Amino acid sequence: MIIKFGYYDDEDFGLTAFPEVKFSEREIAKNNKKSGYLEKKKAEYTKYLITGIMEDFPDTEIINILLPQLEQVENEKLQETIWDGQAFQHKINKNRVEFEHTIFGICEEYPLWSCKFEEYKKVLESWKKFLGMEFDLKSEIVVEI
Repeated sequence: MIIKFGYYDDEDFGLTAFPEVKFSEREIAKNNKKSGYLEKKKAEYTKYLITGIMEDFPDTEIINILLPQLEQVENEKLQETIWDGQAFQHKINKNRVEFEHTIFGICEEYPLWSCKFEEYKKVLESWKKFLGMEFDLKSEIVVEI
């Protein structure tokens, strides 16, 4: 899965950050026979991982608070950490990160969802790099998870 952060020029709000999710040709070929699998995966990763990171970490200062905790989890100095964001609660351990909606909790619209720790960390670090880039239509960052 390939995630690109970039900007688009919104008529009402000016430059606005947006994510784009794509799949490599290899992933498409591998999952060609699984009807709807990639679209479902794309929707879930967008709804939880990408939205959770973009909404819950709107600036690098907030990301800098969490990154040392992620390092401790990764180095097994900390077994688990929890981040309470605006959109989701991020329950983080070395294997995976679970997302629970902050307002609705676990419900039909927002069932408990998780991704691999490595995916989470890569996307968060890429989002931080993107936020540090020039505020320009040409600014973009691509990460493969």
